[in-house]
Amino acid sequence: MADEHKAIREAPTGFGGLLRNIGPGVIVSGSVVGSGELLVTTRMGAEVGFVFLWGVILACLIKYAIQLELGRQCILRNSTTIEILDRVPGQRIKGVSWIAWLCVAGYFSVTVAVIGILGSVAGLMVTIFPFLSEQIWAVVVFMGMSVLLWRGLYNDLETMVAALVATFSLVVIGSVLALQGTDYAISGAQIAAGFRFEMPSDGAFVALAVMGSVGATAVELFMYPYWIVEKGYPSFVGPRQDSDEWRARYRGWMRVMMADAGVCTGIALVITCAYYLLGASVLNTLNVLPEGMKVVEQVSLIFTKSIGDWAYYIFMFGGFCTLFSTLLVFAASSGRIGADFLRRVGVAALSADDSYRRWVRIFQIGFPFLWLVFILFDSRTLDFVLKGANANNLLLIPVAYGVLHLAMKTPERERMSMWTELALLLTLWAIINFTAINIFNLLGL
Repeated sequence: MADEHKAIREAPTGFGGLLRNIGPGVIVSGSVVGSGELLVTTRMGAEVGFVFLWGVILACLIKYAIQLELGRQCILRNSTTIEILDRVPGQRIKGVSWIAWLCVAGYFSVTVAVIGILGSVAGLMVTIFPFLSEQIWAVVVFMGMSVLLWRGLYNDLETMVAALVATFSLVVIGSVLALQGTDYAISGAQIAAGFRFEMPSDGAFVALAVMGSVGATAVELFMYPYWIVEKGYPSFVGPRQDSDEWRARYRGWMRVMMADAGVCTGIALVITCAYYLLGASVLNTLNVLPEGMKVVEQVSLIFTKSIGDWAYYIFMFGGFCTLFSTLLVFAASSGRIGADFLRRVGVAALSADDSYRRWVRIFQIGFPFLWLVFILFDSRTLDFVLKGANANNLLLIPVAYGVLHLAMKTPERERMSMWTELALLLTLWAIINFTAINIFNLLGL
């Protein structure tokens, strides 16, 4: 899967060089800053108020250690996520590890959320341009995605996603600041209430969805090594060698990857908290719980009540940028993961590189077509998003387990630091406990 045209090269040393060489985290941010923030996080704030602010922050930060270790395993062996997980011992099906099968099945179960996102974009478009129905707009959005994705160029996608995410992210942060001059101003007491570490039983289903859909979620973690390979970090390091030169390149590009993952986490944290605060202050006060095809229009209250009615169309444009970037990244990643998995289980048609790249393009159009067919017959958009987010949360557990197992097997001179190892253990413990507590609350146990 490596790009053989990328030559070995030394890692940048200065801060400017680091920033110029990040990219995979920017792509992943296009998926991270999407439905989770715009739809799930605002819904959580609307439902429970400020009480779960601590949980939102935890959900954003806690997966950083998993992202780092996945990136490390990718750089060390020039491996995709499926190739990484395939090294976990145990039962093998058609020559592929059980955990790779489990995680691929979990990844594609999360696509129910993307069905909801496509429906949300269609509902947004019909709000602005009511002369076409939701179904027709869904087809138009699908066609637009297909044209952009068929070109299949990494740099184009990186630039496009960065522009879409950055544009709306700045507006969201500005809305939080503008909110302080309105009747919905956030007080210090309200912020303090968000750090009492209470688990809101009334919002257990959405709380699970929050853990599954904000920050670098299981799906984005799964995507990350594919974008690292396309960016070229493993090729820049070169094949593993027992030499000081190789180890220096490895450490240098690891620093770049750590900065890249840090940018992804930082973007997710700031934007997610902004959305949550807007939902808790505006939607909770107005007692509005977003749902249905008009969910984005309902969420627009967080802008119109903070900036003014004139900001409605800015919000709708920003909402389109946010959700459309998620669709683009998810479709592009799904094509790569689907083709990679089939090649791994021995499908002969994908053995050659040219055939593989052709099937990547076919899959990244084919999967969105299935989403389109589904949303044309069922418009429960936010319900789909929440269910997909919960599946995303459950997928975190096998992904974290596989990464932890491999991390412990990494040779000492190449493995993570003791602090990263402790963070990874804490991450797995927190995810399992958070999931168990919310499931018990959800079931009333």
